[in-house]
Amino acid sequence: MRAAVLSATGRIEIREVDRPQLGPDDVLIKTTHAGVCGSDLHAFKGKHPFRKPPVILGHELAGTVVECGGDARGFSPGDRVTVMPALACGTCRLCRMGRENICLNKRVPGVQGWLGVFAEYAVAKASVTFGIAPATTLELAVLAEPLAVGVHAVTRQAHIEPDGRVLVLGGGTIGILTALAARAAGAGDIVITDLFELNLGLARTLCGATAVHVGREGWEEHLAQGYPDKFDVTFLCSGAPATVGQATRLTRRGGRIVVTGLFLEPVPTDLTTVTLGELEVVGSQIYDHRDFRTALDWIEAGRFDFRKMVTHVFPLDQAQQALEVLANRTEDAVKILLDTSR
Repeated sequence: MRAAVLSATGRIEIREVDRPQLGPDDVLIKTTHAGVCGSDLHAFKGKHPFRKPPVILGHELAGTVVECGGDARGFSPGDRVTVMPALACGTCRLCRMGRENICLNKRVPGVQGWLGVFAEYAVAKASVTFGIAPATTLELAVLAEPLAVGVHAVTRQAHIEPDGRVLVLGGGTIGILTALAARAAGAGDIVITDLFELNLGLARTLCGATAVHVGREGWEEHLAQGYPDKFDVTFLCSGAPATVGQATRLTRRGGRIVVTGLFLEPVPTDLTTVTLGELEVVGSQIYDHRDFRTALDWIEAGRFDFRKMVTHVFPLDQAQQALEVLANRTEDAVKILLDTSR
């Protein structure tokens, strides 16, 4: 099969590789679409902590089942599916506590023998495979994975009060989808920040967020004046070090900061403000089955116009160009997909 292999930092090659092996409780999927994620971009730039060349990137996918292992239940060839790309061990202390999303032995595509999904075929355990409603396109089903990240951050970690004030720092795919989840949770004022007008415009359109361009001088002071009581919950959806200080300054006393962005280097933090204001700082790591199911349900129900999130679709052969668009911002882009069927 054809696959997009990260052969070196900044270099993607299309190679012929063996199809993934089908285990007894696996399903083999002919992929049609794969999402390009921020973690793929980190690997492309040589900054990912564990996805290292040579590796097939990608973990967001949708496609059609072509074969089922003998112990795989609930699926048949021809079924349209997406995959929750995280496999917990089920036996460690965290799994026994119901915290499978932070399992000590969690497996994800691109490491530990689970091939990435920038390829014509992918394999997944039936237990983390989800069928797709007939009216839902495979292209949209890919968004269940990043949406589940926002669902988890909002519903499990944020504790948003009705009409609460929410600030989202970083308006990439995860930031926008987190803002949508906050709106669904009953948030009142939602403010989102970013450097790119396309992203900010999408947040305005999709969930009525107030959009703030962080490239404009004095934006933080202006925002603080407009919200003198500050924000109840702030989501850190960017890995930019400056956002940590912004979060501690703009979150009210007794408020909560939820960290979903990956900070690849140590970041100085004003812990005095955290202490004096009794700020709660919590991490948010991917999702669990409930979050993924909720995300897919929202997509299937058309709760928001998720189609607007997808700004580019590249054929698999142009995976290099797709990563370069994100890495170099040669074009305005939010969510980029690879069409792995062509």
